Parts: sequence; structure tokens; C-alpha cells
Amino acid sequence: MHTYIIGIAYLFFILELLMIGGSFLYSRRERKTERPDWAPKVAIIAPHYGWDEDTAEHVKGLLHQDYAGEHDIFFVTHQKGETGYDVSYPPLQQIAENVPNAHVVLAPNIIDNSLPRSQKVQNLMSVIETLPDDVEIIAFVDADVDIREDWLRLLVTPLQEREIGATVGGRFYAPQTWNFASLVEAIWVNFQMGLQGDHGLSMVWGGSNAFRRELLEKAQILKRWENATIEDLNTTRAVRDVKLKVHFVPDCVAITRTTNRTWHQIVEFTNRQMIMTLHMGLWAQWLGSLIIFLPKAVLVFGAIPFLFHRTELLPVALIPFLEAASYRVFCRNLPHWLREMPKMQDTIRMSSYVTSFSMFLAGLNALYAIFQRKIVWGGVRYEILSATTCRVLGVAKKK
Repeated sequence: MHTYIIGIAYLFFILELLMIGGSFLYSRRERKTERPDWAPKVAIIAPHYGWDEDTAEHVKGLLHQDYAGEHDIFFVTHQKGETGYDVSYPPLQQIAENVPNAHVVLAPNIIDNSLPRSQKVQNLMSVIETLPDDVEIIAFVDADVDIREDWLRLLVTPLQEREIGATVGGRFYAPQTWNFASLVEAIWVNFQMGLQGDHGLSMVWGGSNAFRRELLEKAQILKRWENATIEDLNTTRAVRDVKLKVHFVPDCVAITRTTNRTWHQIVEFTNRQMIMTLHMGLWAQWLGSLIIFLPKAVLVFGAIPFLFHRTELLPVALIPFLEAASYRVFCRNLPHWLREMPKMQDTIRMSSYVTSFSMFLAGLNALYAIFQRKIVWGGVRYEILSATTCRVLGVAKKK
């Protein structure tokens, strides 16, 4: 019996390594690919909700893109409550006041106006509907990420290839404090870059992506968003439906710095991500977590209490250490500038020790998603009815 347990556990571990290895080789090939300079006019859309010192720094970073072509930046937030707007609206106006290519848009509040889509989707649509006619590329960036000055150029350049429908950058969580929950969340997020590549399972991430404006009509993107919870997974499906590629740009990595995350925050976030993945119809990503991560974790952690009596199970207990090593190898594929940041190597090392726990959490998230369609996002409760339809349930109660 123990032979089967060991064999199955290592089979799932090898499948993980194959996925990571494929992405590793793709990134090496992509970095060697040379493309002609190409700089069409771009509209950058940056949705905002809330405000803090980090957000202010992220906004200022977006204003200094090293891009040869014309580009306009549209910061967008929404109407809210008695003040009339989200707290991000005044500082955004102040920052954009003396920047000719920066604009601030105030979108309607979905609750007050009974709109059938998420607030983020509404914010994006409010900008797209007013874009100048000469905009050729639309790029998106989240408010909570730190990007480099070459971010826009890296995303736009591959779009000159007509078989590429959308480009996407990586998302990297960098815990600033090493509490256990923050480290688990970082692994959960960061390992998703290992699933990106030149294959059909690559996904658009809303925090850093771009596509040609013509895709709006060709793939009927706004129609897909009209009643939707989330935009990026719908964009992924749209690109696939018109037989184009989602192209991962390995050197285009956006950083989110986290501090003292709580288990409540992490479980809510990871459950929400997996619920959306399943009910948006991205079956492969959800199924991989359910049938690979969950059984392997159950075998590994289930075997540990018996090690003192069944030493033949010891090889199973080695898997967490092997997964820690695999995460460190994965991180060697990150851009040099990221790996060389202060304290980054220490953060990678500390995070690696919780890799198996993070995989276990992903498996539990996948299992939970089968039984749940409701999420809380940005202070609003939603029910995901289908890939393109949600029900807005109202403002979430504060806990």
C-alpha cells in the first residue's frame, strides 16, 4: 500500500515540475526573441479603489513610462456615498492636474444606479466608451502594483504580431513581513506565472495586460463585460474564441508588496479567485488544482503522523522540501532586476518553505468553489451566474 501512496504523490509532484519546466523554457526563448520597434498610440486604463501611500507611488510610476509613442493615461474611480466619490478621486485629480496626458474619470456607482456588473468592469467600460478614435492599443494596470518604466513597451511590442490577441505580464507578491499567512499567499499567487507560456492555457490577468483596440469589436468584449463580474477571464475567453493567443511577457512583472496579511483576508481572496476561475469556465486551471494539488497534499500531510511507525513512508515526507527547492528554481526564471532587489533572495527563501501549504490551500479553494458562487469584492457582494453574467447582491456587511 505504501508503494502506491509514494508513487501517486511523486506522480503529482512530477506533473507540477513539468508545468514549471515548460514555462521556464518558454521564458528563456521569449527573452531571446527580437522584434522591430513599434509604438502605436496607447490608452492606459488604471482603475482605482481606496488610497494609501503605496498607491500614490504606483500612480507616479505610471506617469514615467519609457515609451516612444503617444500614450494617454486614464485613472478611473467611482461615485460613492455622501462625499460623491471614492477617496482616490481627489488625490488622482491633484496628481494628474499638471500632466497633459493624464486624465481622471469618475464612473457611476453600480449600487446606486442598479447596474448589472461589477464596479471594476463598470469603471473600465466608462473609460473605453470615451476613448479617442486614434487609440490603437488599450492597456490595463491595477492600482496596487508597482511597475517599471519599460512596462508599457514590453506589453505593446508583441502585439504587432497578428496571431497575438492579448499580452499579459506576471504578478509577483513580495511580502514585507514574514508572517506565515503572507508567505502562503505569496506562493499561491507567484506560482501562477509557472502556468503561463505559449500554450492554450495562458490567461489574461487584469492587473497588467494589453490588446489591440480592434479586439473590442472582433471578440465582442464589451458585450461579454456588460453583465459580468470580472473582465480579465472574459477577455481570456474572448481571445481564445477568435483563435488568437494570450502572450505572456516574462520580463513584464508587476509587484504587489504585502504586509501582515490575515488568514481571513487570504482565504477570502484565494476562494474568490478560484470561484471565478471555475464559474467563468476556465476548467483546466481549476481542475489542475483539484486533482493534482489537493490529493498530493492529502497524501503528504496525511502520511506525516505515521512516519514514526511506518518509516517506509519517509519518501513522501521529502516532497515539501523538494517543492521548496522547485520554487527557488522557479524564481531563478524571474527577471534579473527583480531577483536583485534588496532582501528579495531572503524573501524567496523564506517563502519557499511554505510551498506545500500553499498548494494545499489551492486544492481546498478548488473544492470549495464547487459549492459556492457568491463572492465579496471591493466591498460589494456578487453572485456569479455564468461566465458573462452576475447578480449584484448589494454592499457587503463590514466584519
